[in-house]
Amino acid sequence: MIPADVETFVARKFAEADRAEALALLHSAVIHDGTVPVARLLRCAAVASGGSMERLRMEIETLKHDFRDVIVEGEYIPRDGKLVKIYNFNEPIPDEA
Repeated sequence: MIPADVETFVARKFAEADRAEALALLHSAVIHDGTVPVARLLRCAAVASGGSMERLRMEIETLKHDFRDVIVEGEYIPRDGKLVKIYNFNEPIPDEA
């Protein structure tokens, strides 16, 4: 199940023509062991995509191999050669994301 905040993010960031496909990709996502990703991982994948279908496809594929990479892409930014956590996607996606 896709959290409501992820659906809102998709509606806000993706082109209208891409929204249904973006939601379908998120709905079909699995992690390395074939299980459904938790809400945090779906949030990270969506935000890391930045509204790009190509990037969302990449993030969904990465979930299958190492979901930690998707967390880094979604919750962290590089600053002064270090990764700095800017979001906690155990919580809903904030409007400014």
